[in-house]
Amino acid sequence: MIYGLLCWLVGRRIPVLAAHLRCPEPVASDEYRLMFCDAMFFDQPASYVDLAPDCVTLPVVQTAATLKVFLREAPANFIVKYRNPDSFAARIRRKLQQSPPVDWPDSEAIATALNMAEATLRRRLKQEGATYQSIRDALRRDLAIARLADTTQTIAEIAHALGFAEPSAFHRAFRKWTGVRPAAYRGMRTGVDPDT
Repeated sequence: MIYGLLCWLVGRRIPVLAAHLRCPEPVASDEYRLMFCDAMFFDQPASYVDLAPDCVTLPVVQTAATLKVFLREAPANFIVKYRNPDSFAARIRRKLQQSPPVDWPDSEAIATALNMAEATLRRRLKQEGATYQSIRDALRRDLAIARLADTTQTIAEIAHALGFAEPSAFHRAFRKWTGVRPAAYRGMRTGVDPDT
């Protein structure tokens, strides 16, 4: 809850570098890594997170008016990862969502479409703790999860639709994102054992 409040105060998601938790490692520890970061440490003497050090210099951007909106959306905005719908990164994400992943432009083309230099695009995203590649990867992950859960497409068809040259590249990426194979994830969602 405190982390969510901090992110809201500065108007951006503050990168979590590491998370230390007193509890033993749970069975679903991969979900913790999606919520926090890859550097998860369990069975620690105390629970705390390491935040990016430059966050202490970020100015508070919220006002009394935005506080009212924030409180109206509580407690959901404390539970889910902070997302600023008005951020530059969110604007790029919405632009990418308008076309299939196989047609997503490279960073130079998206900068041109937004009437700015590529260096400006990189700088503005860096100010929000993001990169163009991280936005693409997160959106591709979300699309993969949605397709595995809600469609009857084969994994090879999903991989192709998401712009992966080979299904094996999709398998590696999905495992990195979620900690499980695409077939295993689909099996968990549908209750069907992927190995039968």
